Order: sequence, then structure tokens, then C-alpha cells
Amino acid sequence: MLLENDLYPHDVRVRYEAQSLLGDGWRVHVIAPRGHGQARRERVEGVDVERFWLPMSHAGRMHDLLWEYAIAHVQLYLRGLRAVLHGADVLHAHNPPDTLFPVALLARLTGCRMVFDQHDLFPDLFEAKFGRTALLAIARAAQRASLRLADLVIVTNESQRQAALDAGAHSDAIAVVRNSLRESELSSGSPVRTGRLDDPKLVYVGALESQDGVEHIPKLLQSLISEHGLNGTRLIVVGFGARRAFLERGLAQLDLTERVTFTGRTAHQRVLEIIADADICIDTAECTDVNHQSTMVKVVEYLSLGRPTVAFALRETQRTVGDAAALAECGQWEHFAQLVSEIARSDTLRQQLASRARMRAQALVWERSEESLLGAYGRLLPQSRASRSTDLNDLPSE
Repeated sequence: MLLENDLYPHDVRVRYEAQSLLGDGWRVHVIAPRGHGQARRERVEGVDVERFWLPMSHAGRMHDLLWEYAIAHVQLYLRGLRAVLHGADVLHAHNPPDTLFPVALLARLTGCRMVFDQHDLFPDLFEAKFGRTALLAIARAAQRASLRLADLVIVTNESQRQAALDAGAHSDAIAVVRNSLRESELSSGSPVRTGRLDDPKLVYVGALESQDGVEHIPKLLQSLISEHGLNGTRLIVVGFGARRAFLERGLAQLDLTERVTFTGRTAHQRVLEIIADADICIDTAECTDVNHQSTMVKVVEYLSLGRPTVAFALRETQRTVGDAAALAECGQWEHFAQLVSEIARSDTLRQQLASRARMRAQALVWERSEESLLGAYGRLLPQSRASRSTDLNDLPSE
């Protein structure tokens, strides 16, 4: 597995996939960036992890991103090819970016198969951050090449499946593997606070980037306090990104700095604990084309922990939540604030949403996604089970 965009095992989707494949008899070797305090090589719950130095950019500047990708590509290309030469059966590339397919093309000379795991629509994210630059055409070409050349394309939802088909991927080579939590991580009924809440504790989890709508958070909080009378409103922001400084300036301008706690990068177990302690969870992603096609991991986690949730009526968010969350009209921030206020003030509504969230979460557990993942891998290399399960400890070392 080749991973550029996050750390391992911090990236929950990659960790779940690796562990599921391991449990199905595969030897799994993850190559990923090295975070602070992480070992260069270690075995994490049976998965062999190899890490490299990478200056991961969170400033949002294009030249920083290009420098990051240049270093990452050298590392991933060389280490990926080395793994292939040591006999890898599958090269599983996680996006973003979409430019790792040349490694798989060379790997095919040895009979190695390519899996393209499309977490996000990278060209659309690139356009949302940087606009229509000359590099956008390169990003779209790389996406098409990855989709068309892969032996297996993994996507997170039906919108991405349709986008992959439109880009030329073969329908029988696409598997939908949704983002979710394991059944053991679901809330068994963590109680929400009762009564009328004038001091709701809000939680936002996720990236702080331009496409996430976080710049509107200061005015949202101001509206809840001054217009809806929720004088004790507090917010915990779990995540990091280029828009954090912008968000902090907006809070300072409205004298709301003391109302918000930023946790930065946080261990996943702690993230789940913070969500489970929230009164109301929010997703501020606005109704853009890329967001309509994205399954928001945060929303799945909110539901899985039985939290009342407010988000905009994005297409894939609606498919995820059903009737288990309150969805604001696209672009209507006052409607968003009104929904938060109604949930805070109504004990009945809060309890109903929490109950519906727990029920909906049962249909979203990882075990259902795992079936799709393992079924796709079984079709990819149906004859390899015996060979891949022979010796899990016989891995090449540097």
C-alpha cells in the first residue's frame, strides 16, 4: 500500500483496509510518511509499516504542496518498485494524489496488479483550493489514467462510482467501499444531555481547508449567541489545515476566541471520545460539486456515536444520514444556525436524533464495507490465497 496524504495508522480508512486484508490472509506492507515520534519501520497489529520523511504541507500554498509531492513521489516510486521486485502481488495506491500509476505500470512487467483507491476527487479538490490553473489539466489527466489503468478501482460512494465510469473506468473493476467505523466502536447508547440547553457543546471534526466551509464558523457562533440566545455556546475543533489561521482571526475579530478549543492532530480514539461527549456535532462543508460527491467521514463518526448532527443537504450526506440528522438548505447559514438552536432547545428533538443516529449507524459499519473490499480482492487475484498466506513474517528488510 502506497500512502502519501496521511500517516499510518492515523488514517482510519487505510488502517481498516490493511487489517481486513491481513485477516483475509494477505501480507500487508504499508509505505507512508513518518510523523513525529513514529518509527521508520515497525509492525502495527500485524501490518508491516515502512515510513519516510516528508514535509507535509498545511499552509495551503501551491509551491509547498508541489515540494511535498516531489519528495513523496521519489520516496514512493523507489520504495514501491523495490517492494514489487521483492514479489508484491498487488500495488495498492491511495489518493490523493492520483499520480502514482506509473509505478504500477512498471510493476505490471512482473505480473503485479494495480489497485487505485480513490479517497477523494483530487482534481476537484485542487480546483477548489487553487482555481483553474495549468496544473489542473495535469491532475485531471492523472485521474483518468489511474482510473483506466487500474485492475481494481475502489471508491467511497455511488457518486464517485459514477464519476469513475464517466472517466473511463470499467464497471466490473469498480468496488464501493464506504468510510465507516467498526461495529465494536459504535455507541451503545451514550446519553445526550437532557433539558433545554443554553450552553450547548458543539464539535467539529475534520480538515480546516477552503472546501470545508470553516471560515463561516465565527459568524455561526455569533448568530447562535446573539440571535438565538445560546449564551453558553462552546465549540471544540478537532483537526488541522490551511484555514486554521483564518478561522482564528475571525474568532478574534468577533471576540469569540475563548469559546473555541483547537485540538490539532489528535489520536483517533481521543477523537471518538470528544465526539461522544458533544451535545451537537456539525459539518460546515458547503454545497459545492466536490462536496456533493464526497462521503464525509466526520458525519459517519457523528452518527456512529449517537450524536445529534447538523450539516448541509449535500447529496452524499443525505444518502449517508437518511432521517438521522438535521440538514440545512444549501447556502442558508441562518437555517443552519436555526437547526442547531432548535436541537439545543428541544430535549425531545435531541433524543430523537440521537436514537435515529444509533439506528442508522448499524447500516454503516465497517464490516459491511469489508465484504465489498474482500470480494473485490478475491476477484482481482482469485488463485492467490494459498500463496499469500504461507509466511507472514518473511518480509524484506532494508
